[in-house]
Amino acid sequence: MMNIFALLKITKDFTHSEKAVAQFILEHPQEFLNMNTKQISDECFVSTSSIYRLCDKLNLSGLSELKVKISGSIDNYFKDNNDFDFNFPIRQNQTHFEIIHKLKEDYEQTVLSTSELFQLDQLKHTVHAMKKAKVIDVYTSAGNIPFALNFQFQMLEIGIRVHVPIDEYQQQLTAASSDETHFAIMISFEGRGLLAHTIPLLLNRNQTPILLISSPDYPLDDLSFQYHLYMSHHEDHYHKISSYSTRLSLLYILDVLYTCYFELDYEENLSKKLHYYHHMTSHQ
Repeated sequence: MMNIFALLKITKDFTHSEKAVAQFILEHPQEFLNMNTKQISDECFVSTSSIYRLCDKLNLSGLSELKVKISGSIDNYFKDNNDFDFNFPIRQNQTHFEIIHKLKEDYEQTVLSTSELFQLDQLKHTVHAMKKAKVIDVYTSAGNIPFALNFQFQMLEIGIRVHVPIDEYQQQLTAASSDETHFAIMISFEGRGLLAHTIPLLLNRNQTPILLISSPDYPLDDLSFQYHLYMSHHEDHYHKISSYSTRLSLLYILDVLYTCYFELDYEENLSKKLHYYHHMTSHQ
């Protein structure tokens, strides 16, 4: 299951009362663990039923299970430095030593926050759907294309062909000619441009299952996507030095997808990869 703190941050259908409890947990997790239902109710100015509705929306049996989830995740939550400036990790006149360590902290925080956004059931179902598909297509744009091509290369090393249409015409044509035997991976941080509208419409019309890799802030106004994995969303879309965090988060997700796919037939995939490289180098 997704880290409970990440789940509290990204769930969008909380009522006002449920939001008050969620916010209290995020701001005072240690105190929450030591409070009973009435104390939480009084502190947050909500009814006790709001607390149990919150648990129900989190697919938890009650307050006791919620506290178990919080207790199991609290150490990582405290490691996640909420004061770190992901948009401007480097400031003017910093030394090379400071730059090295600030970027290191950026990457560490990014991997931690991305790992806590994984939903294991979603990941499992996604990988099995990829395995079942005859064709895998990846739809993305701009700076994400090199990461899609790297994923394509990884999969080709184990004999799986992945298509990465690059320009808009190729993407539309690929989506229009897709069918239920294809599996589509859409990478779009917050649902801008062609990817947010035209491509999902074409894929849904052709009954092609879709994995969306996006920020938790992606505007989900329909049920177009069967599978969903989340990128870290600490960075602003424009107001930043560079996409340090977003790039690493996407690379991490694609590497996890590849590795989980590889693991389904570990010995066979390893044998194929080594066999291909043996043939490539045997004539040199």
